[in-house]
Amino acid sequence: MKKGRFRKYAPLCLMAALAVAAGIFVLMHGNITVEELLSYAPRNRLLAVLVALAAFALKSQTVFILYGVVAAAVGAVFELPVALAVNLLGSAICVTLSYLSGRATDGAILDGVSRKSERIRRAYENNRDKLFLVSLALRALNLSYDLLGVFFGSIRMPYPSYLASSMLGLLPAMTLYTVLGSDLDILSPPVLVCAGVNILCILAAWLALRSRRRKRRENDNEKDQQRGA
Repeated sequence: MKKGRFRKYAPLCLMAALAVAAGIFVLMHGNITVEELLSYAPRNRLLAVLVALAAFALKSQTVFILYGVVAAAVGAVFELPVALAVNLLGSAICVTLSYLSGRATDGAILDGVSRKSERIRRAYENNRDKLFLVSLALRALNLSYDLLGVFFGSIRMPYPSYLASSMLGLLPAMTLYTVLGSDLDILSPPVLVCAGVNILCILAAWLALRSRRRKRRENDNEKDQQRGA
């Protein structure tokens, strides 16, 4: 039993160890910047792609390496079409690895949290048939890619649905960071357009989640009234 429990939590322990190491590095060295990442970019284009993908993989296991910094650095290294393709692949790797870390827990996280909080258990029960929408909205809100991946992996959300919703949700932000890295002018028209689209997506996601919360509250009130009757 102890061995099975260790197997479930081993990926999260590794993720926590990497996050602590990254946190110590940031405290001692300062925040990782686009310019610093660019200094590590090889001249060979294939090697540069592999380094970029490795950076996304490392980001997936920490909360201190910012997604926007990695995506913007890729935008600065490659021309825009190539940068978008590299960031798209890197984003898929990023959300997948954190998902696999959560999936390896075999639901242990959800079980533990549900036992401690009836509210979280009820929220999960009310939304488990609409996880695509929830995942899409949370990604569009630009919340932590690492922790979201662990969460949806731990509740065993089907991977194709998780990947599709995650990529759709982060696409506006990914495009914004890539264009910003390529242009490096925050007031240029392409950057402003991408920023506007990203803000609209964040607002739409927030409104969608707020609407779902209101409907769920109304349904709970109706059920309570029916029980009281």
